[in-house]
Amino acid sequence: MDDDRNASSGDLESFQKRLNQTKASIEQRDRQASSKSSAYSFGFRLASDLVVGVLVGFGIGWVLDRWLGTSPWFLLIFTPLGVVAGIFNVIRAAKSVEARRHLEQTRADHTSDSSSGAAPENGDRTEER
Repeated sequence: MDDDRNASSGDLESFQKRLNQTKASIEQRDRQASSKSSAYSFGFRLASDLVVGVLVGFGIGWVLDRWLGTSPWFLLIFTPLGVVAGIFNVIRAAKSVEARRHLEQTRADHTSDSSSGAAPENGDRTEER
């Protein structure tokens, strides 16, 4: 009877180990797929921020020129302002994603260092190959 318990606990441990490996593999695959779609959506967001900035600047300039009869002066003023606003929006969005990604990577590095039991000396990280 004790042999059955030992064999079943060994089987259970083996099963648990395989289950954890499979879960980790699925989570990693999902993260990779999510990061690809996230990158595409972020690229479209940056492009649309730039285009919308230009179109809004152009639209404001065109409306003011038509309303005040000063064609093409407001168009020439507000179109470059729209370009600048679009570029600032792109820079702001890129910085926010860059900061978030850096924070996530730092947290992941910290948890992997603490789970391995030994922290790197002087804050240096060594790569395993």
